[in-house]
Amino acid sequence: MLNLSSTLSGHVRFLLQSLNEANADSVRRELSQFLGFGIEGSIVVLQTCLDYLNLDKAEADLKNSQVEAVIASTFRYALEKPNSCTVLCQSLGSADISEDFLENFSKVLHLSVSEKIGIGLALCESENLEARTCGKKFCVAQIEELNASPDSVDSYERIQNIILFLQCSEDLSKHVDSFMQMLSLVQVKDVAQFVLTPILSDELRETNFLRDMDLFHESAGNDFDAILAEMEKEMSVVDIMRELGYGCTVDVSHCKEILSLCLPLTEMTIARILGMIACTHSGLEENSNIFSSFSMALGCNTSSDLPLLSSWNIDVLIRTIKQLAPATDWVRVVENLDHEGFYIPNEAAFSLFMSAYRYACQEPFPLHAICGSLWNNTEGQLSFLKYAVLSPPEVFTFVHSGRQLVYIDAVHGHKLQLEDANLAWLCLDLLEVLCKLAESGHARAVKLMLEYPLKHCPEVLLLGMAHVNTSYNLLQHDVTSIVLPMIIKNSVGAGMILYLWQVNQNLLLRGLVELLKSEQDNITRIVEICLELKILSTVLEMIPFPSSIRLAIIASRKELVDLEKWLNDNLYMYKDIFFEECLKFLKGIQSGRSQDFSAKLFHHSSAVFFKVLKDQTGLISSTQLIEEMEKLQATIMDSNPKLQNGGTTESSSSDGYGDDIEAEANSYFHQMFSGQLTIDAMVQMLARFKESSVKREQLIFECMIANLFEEYRFFPKYPDRQLKIAAVLFGSVIKHQLVTHLTLGIALRGVLDALRKPADSKVCIII
Repeated sequence: MLNLSSTLSGHVRFLLQSLNEANADSVRRELSQFLGFGIEGSIVVLQTCLDYLNLDKAEADLKNSQVEAVIASTFRYALEKPNSCTVLCQSLGSADISEDFLENFSKVLHLSVSEKIGIGLALCESENLEARTCGKKFCVAQIEELNASPDSVDSYERIQNIILFLQCSEDLSKHVDSFMQMLSLVQVKDVAQFVLTPILSDELRETNFLRDMDLFHESAGNDFDAILAEMEKEMSVVDIMRELGYGCTVDVSHCKEILSLCLPLTEMTIARILGMIACTHSGLEENSNIFSSFSMALGCNTSSDLPLLSSWNIDVLIRTIKQLAPATDWVRVVENLDHEGFYIPNEAAFSLFMSAYRYACQEPFPLHAICGSLWNNTEGQLSFLKYAVLSPPEVFTFVHSGRQLVYIDAVHGHKLQLEDANLAWLCLDLLEVLCKLAESGHARAVKLMLEYPLKHCPEVLLLGMAHVNTSYNLLQHDVTSIVLPMIIKNSVGAGMILYLWQVNQNLLLRGLVELLKSEQDNITRIVEICLELKILSTVLEMIPFPSSIRLAIIASRKELVDLEKWLNDNLYMYKDIFFEECLKFLKGIQSGRSQDFSAKLFHHSSAVFFKVLKDQTGLISSTQLIEEMEKLQATIMDSNPKLQNGGTTESSSSDGYGDDIEAEANSYFHQMFSGQLTIDAMVQMLARFKESSVKREQLIFECMIANLFEEYRFFPKYPDRQLKIAAVLFGSVIKHQLVTHLTLGIALRGVLDALRKPADSKVCIII
């Protein structure tokens, strides 16, 4: 198993199972190291720890406080990591989240009030509405408990500790405001006095001061006073223009008088001005009296003939800036858009901003500034990209992107229509920054942006995601889970799968794993594509055990994999871990939880599983697993007597169809060969059975097709009349597309084989 969750999950379980007093510290350190494997590794570690608590809670060793302490330490460490909110939401997502669950979870792990509130706030970012609501209620309950304390001074100190705890976490610090709002809702005693206490002063001010000093040291050649002065001027000109309104840009002379108050105009100042005019492109109150008074104070002409404006005059503004700051670097202006307060509220504001840039600069828009990296002001960046991707090319285009997806016509099957597109979804930098925005708490907004490409060019979007230079992330998962099923079912899907395999194996494998959890038709199609691309054995090695077991069973039914040998090889290599996965699979099938396998597949494969598991018990160190296997086998044998002889007793069907199914299928062939049923009627019946919602009719169809192809070997022995009937039926099932994928391949190979026969051969003559 390479680089996917099964190996890491198995190792974490092994560490927890083998935990004792002597190795507790080393296990704690190793689990903490795993949390450094990025979001993916962190989710696997925490989910495995949570599963261990849930599944094994009745075992004696879990009562050992060392186990609980190690798992608690792991969750605490995760709270301090970047993207802790995303990790915790995904880790707890598989659990049935409720306030009782969170309370029990906190009790078992002995979490402090600060840690409880941290986990509750993290859940507020969950994609699941129920989990978000539960997280908020859990936080409020903790605050109410604090408020009920008879010693108000003690409760203040504990609240102060909670805020310090949140501030010290790189990801939870953004929730301090939410926590303060919850405090006000619960009406903590003298909350106003509390807010003004030193908690938000000495230590935190020192932290903020040191962070500001770091920014200062990065600004080479400038002293601190100069930076403060510059910031004041930047703010003042924006405030003045907003206060005076659109009249500032009524003509160049007035605009110049106002902007001259803040000379020199730096790129940062201009960026703030452009951000402000975009955000206030309409709706500002008319401040003509204030504007007139201000103009008179400056000695400007205040003629009543000046027109009243309903928006900013972009031509006047840009001409004025060019006169006052002719050496302005407009690329640097765009690079400075990442500032507090920048936000594009709607399409009209975006158009206004872009018209300002086009008037100011004839160079292509610097794409690196808006999608080269993640902004500090992520909301502002997202607001810009939201309208940029939907704009017509004359307003905004990604055509000059330095990293573009090289589109391959042969992969898609037809040419991409790009005449009216701005090529946004071929821009790899855009896709990469959208992935980062989704990971930083904007998943819903990003998914809304992807609705257009998912509808109009889903394959292009998936190919672009395959080229993204980040670890596998939530957005890639969502796109893959939507688009990959379309590709699998497409007749030209093999070309796309091959391309994805060459570009990003990890993305493809994870998508296949999701598909393998669904209906059996998908699994069969995956087997066919993997066989065609000659990657079946590699895929079986790389995907997690629950998926590889299902894939191996289907492949074995097609005689592409020796199931018994495959099971033996994996048991020899992975021992207890694989043994346990096999038991889980058998339990799921036996209990009916796995709906993707039919009863005949289970009957066929379960005997092979139990034979191999019993033969390899010498490799297994856990006596509990062996006893569990024996009990499960006894249960299955009692409920399925046909398995007691090591397989199925259906002697009339090598493919495991029931006697009654086989008998009915044979009766239809008898009617056709005896003339009671015409070939056309037989074809219509087969077509109806194939699309039927009745399981029995589907099985009859499968049995008849399988028997027809099996009988091909005996066609040379058929009498001429029956041979002609069989030949017409054989060709009809191909003509009417009753067979597809692998079965179609078998049929066509039969036709080619017949054509290779001698010219006087009975089969060749019929063909």
